[in-house]
Amino acid sequence: MSATKLLVLGIVHLSGGAHGYQVRSELQSWGAEIWAKIKPGSIYHALKKAAADGLLTEHAEPGNSGPERVLYRATARGRDEIVELVRDGLRRTHDPTMLDAAIAMLPMLTRTDAIAHVNERVARLEAELVGQAKGWENPNPDIPEHVRDQAELWAGHARTELEWAKSLSKRLAEGAYTMADDPGSWRTVHDPLKMRF
Repeated sequence: MSATKLLVLGIVHLSGGAHGYQVRSELQSWGAEIWAKIKPGSIYHALKKAAADGLLTEHAEPGNSGPERVLYRATARGRDEIVELVRDGLRRTHDPTMLDAAIAMLPMLTRTDAIAHVNERVARLEAELVGQAKGWENPNPDIPEHVRDQAELWAGHARTELEWAKSLSKRLAEGAYTMADDPGSWRTVHDPLKMRF
């Protein structure tokens, strides 16, 4: 749910206001139903829940030829929540869906903030790998072989993710991406929904 919440809030905020079908259409264009496991119904649920929680406002508008439509806009609390969710997704390990959502909304952070949270992920992954290596020094003979293989798979994922996170931190430090505090950031884009991440 956190990944869905982050993406829905982020799209509403970046657009300056959006209807539910616009949010759904944008997420579908990103392929989010695959990498974020988002279903259309969860998008509408996230919009209603965010509005109920004070993260979005709702404005009824007349429909073109049918019922009223609801335009959602992010509140200050909603914008703060986006930033916190991106930070959480960057530092939280073992949740690839949340990481993917955080990367999709990475430009919502300042460069310094993004680097700090990616570096926190690096530190956590390094600590996990050290802990796993210590566990292999004196392996428990009662652990079945296939479970040991599973642990090695996890360690392989962690090593790959560690290298990727170090590379991302370096690229950010070198000026990659237009971040929230950079000139020309999403804050100055006229029609953010035409912007592709």
